[in-house]
Formats: sequence, C-alpha cells, structure tokens
Amino acid sequence: MFRLKNDIKGERMKYFLSMLLLLSIAISQNTTLSGLGYYDYTYDLSENAANDAGFSLKRVYFTYKNTISDDLSIKFQTDVGEVGGDERLTAYLKKAQVDWKSPLGKITLGMQGMNMFNVTEKNWGFRFIEKSPMDKHGFSSSADMGIGYSGEFSNINYSVLMTNGSGYKKQENDKFKKISFHGVYGQPKLVKEDGYNIGIAYSMEPYGDDSENSFNKTAMSLFAGYAANKLRIGGEYDMHTDSNSEISKQIMALYLSYKVMDNLEGLVYVDMYDPNIDSDKNGETYIIAGLNYYATKGLIVTPNLWLTSFEDTNVESTNVFKINFQFKF
Repeated sequence: MFRLKNDIKGERMKYFLSMLLLLSIAISQNTTLSGLGYYDYTYDLSENAANDAGFSLKRVYFTYKNTISDDLSIKFQTDVGEVGGDERLTAYLKKAQVDWKSPLGKITLGMQGMNMFNVTEKNWGFRFIEKSPMDKHGFSSSADMGIGYSGEFSNINYSVLMTNGSGYKKQENDKFKKISFHGVYGQPKLVKEDGYNIGIAYSMEPYGDDSENSFNKTAMSLFAGYAANKLRIGGEYDMHTDSNSEISKQIMALYLSYKVMDNLEGLVYVDMYDPNIDSDKNGETYIIAGLNYYATKGLIVTPNLWLTSFEDTNVESTNVFKINFQFKF
C-alpha cells in the first residue's frame, strides 16, 4: 500500500514538473500557452432520470506552439477529461508533434491529430457542445501516434497518415498499422472563412485475434459544408465496417448555425445513428437545438436542449436541458 501511494505521488509530481517545464519554455521563448475549457450544467428532464441535475467540467486543453524556423514547428497539447465509468478527470498527452515543410510537402511526426473528421468538426464548429458524429460514435480516434503527409493542390487539400491505430489514450497493442486518407475540395475551415467544401475520408485498420487470423476495420465519410451571410451548414454520411463481426454501422448527420446578431447565434445538430444496419429497430436519432451567446472575448454561453429518440418504441426517449460554457485564452 505504501509503495502504491508513493507511485501515485511520483506520477503526479512528474506531471506537475512536466507542466512547469512546458510553462518555463513558453516564457523563455517569449510565447504564451493557449487554453480551452468546456464546462456545463445539465438538467435531465426525462421521466425516470436517475441523476436529474449537476455541474461538470468536461474538458481542459493546454497547448504550446513554437516555430523553430520557416520550415519547422512543434506543438504540444495536454487533454484533461473523463475516463472510465467513475468520471475521474485524467490528464493525457494528446499532441506532441513536429511539422516539417519538406520540399515534397508537409511531414508530421509524433502524436498528432487524425484526419478522419478534422474538416467536419469545423463544419459543425461547436466541439464544446458536442463532438462531431464520427468522433461521438467512435469511428476513429481524434489523435494517434505515427507519421503524416499533407499538401495542397489547386483548391484540394489532402493528407495521408500511418498511425498505431490505438489512439492517443492507449499504448500500441499489436504489430498492425492504421492507414487513413482524406481529401477536400474547397474551404476546409468554414468556422473561420466563408465558402464551401466537399470531401471524403477513409481509413483501414488491420488487426488479428489469438488464432492469428487477420481482419479489417474500415471507416468512410462523405461530407459537405457551406458558409455565407452568417449561415453555416454541413452534412455527412459515415460508414464503419468490421470484417470479423460483419457488422456495419452508419451515421447520417446534419448541422447548421445562423448568426441572428453579432453576439447571438442559433444552432441545430441532428445525428441519426444505426449501430447495425442489418438489424431492425436499433437506430437512434439525436437532436440538439440551442443559442450561442458570445458574452465577451473568450467566453461562449449556450443554453440548449438535447432530445434522443429510439427506433425501438420500448426504449424511452430522453430530454435533457444543458447550459454549455467555453472558456478560451
């Protein structure tokens, strides 16, 4: 027991010293750390709700960036969020990457963001309220360890990644590697710039079992988005298959936002998810409707309503009221 306590204290001390080192580097290089926090209040309006109200801190990110030269830059990001069923807040290293602008294109090394839903996440634009559909339903991790290549040709942005496949919260657990590709025509960051985009993302991840049989998990996304005149709208169709279980999962999603005033914005998010397209009455429809209030620089307050209905009429629908907050510095 004494050794276990010492181990825990040791891990906490290592994390504290790492953060202190990161802060000292930022100060010494005349740079600043950026931070992002997601906080909410939830009130469950469902008839048989077990826990009908509560405050929670959902996510905290700290990010450090530094440009070493015109061709080389680094990025470190920690992610603090809930883990497991006991809702503990645990710190992870989400990104630790080097970006090299080589003569052949940009090469990214290390723990880096995946390319499966990085465009659709910006088409939706409100990660602090809810994840983008592929992220929410676990079609791909949001970051992983590996090597990436990205570039731009005319009005097409593309990237190819080879990663462990286990995600940033787990160590590599097998010899197989995940290959993922995305290509988008148009403006990939509609949350910042008006325009439109249309694109595809695809990944293939081999894996094996104890009998040394090999299988494949694949994910594919077709998506599009448009932003102009204070309106932003996006949609996607996603498919995930596993050759071992022969189960195919499907998502159809639509999301939009409209700036009513400079500091007030309406939003709607619709996610229709089917965990097995070959099975009847197991789908669910998930809707969020709310208002973003841009209170001041760095703070967004969003009262919203979450409605979930199920294809199986024996499963009770849920209604949840939330107030989401995003803090940014």
